[in-house]
Amino acid sequence: MPMIVHVIVLAQELSWPAPGAGTSPEGLSMAIYFKQSNWMNVRRCAEADGVAVIPLGSLEQHGPHLPCGTDTFEVNEFVARAVAMHDDALPVCVCPTIEYSVVSWASPMASAGVSPFTLQRIILEVCHALTDLGFTKIALVYGHKVAGDAALWQAMYEKRSALYVDIDPYARCGEKLVEIAGVENHGSCMETSMMLAIAPELVDMDKAVDCPEELWPDHAPFDSISGRGVYPIPTVEDTPEGHCGTDPRRATAEIGNRLLDTLAKCLADVLEPLAGNPTPPQFKRVWRKEVPTEK
Repeated sequence: MPMIVHVIVLAQELSWPAPGAGTSPEGLSMAIYFKQSNWMNVRRCAEADGVAVIPLGSLEQHGPHLPCGTDTFEVNEFVARAVAMHDDALPVCVCPTIEYSVVSWASPMASAGVSPFTLQRIILEVCHALTDLGFTKIALVYGHKVAGDAALWQAMYEKRSALYVDIDPYARCGEKLVEIAGVENHGSCMETSMMLAIAPELVDMDKAVDCPEELWPDHAPFDSISGRGVYPIPTVEDTPEGHCGTDPRRATAEIGNRLLDTLAKCLADVLEPLAGNPTPPQFKRVWRKEVPTEK
């Protein structure tokens, strides 16, 4: 019987600073990229009470005009911009992006991903590795929204004490993003603009077409499953070209840079005080409620 080996590729960086970016020959605590740093600088960052940042991307279709790695390109770019906004002395360690995500909905066109359980397990085990290194502040940064927070709760349940932070920059500064580029659901003006700013050679504007503004249609098969608090899962046929939101033909690189800078600023505003302050003691200990003495 042949031996079957299961391999999960955790990450791939598609748009990242040049090798050596953020490293210091003196070994000072500063912003570093785990993959590009030597082991001493990674350990120094942890010992300086640094923040380990885990970006989350995806590999899924984004319409006929955008690359399947759009989410990964975008999160890598605004994380890099956020780190560049920091005081260099602040200890931040950017981990490789977890690119394989929960994307089976896009499989009628093209996607490659993992199950929700597998993704949560990957995040959990990466958190274990980081806490083993001594990191007590870990931030998940979403370029593709998935239920990563469940993995952080599980890490706490498994007594891996740390300050775990779930960061969705798109939700944090959503109103500003809409003001700049209109409604974004998937692959429309907002994401097209950011890709024009990041990698215009990968955007085919000749194939960009208008799309439905909302993923969820105005009508539902039954009145009882429409309205506030009830969300019927749409079929892929509701987005026949694979994207929805504001017309991507309105996209420009100038809009994309404004969006990326806005996302980066929102993220930097969270990371800077997180990196610049010590981990509170309650996040560094395992607490268990004592059984009260019976009277």
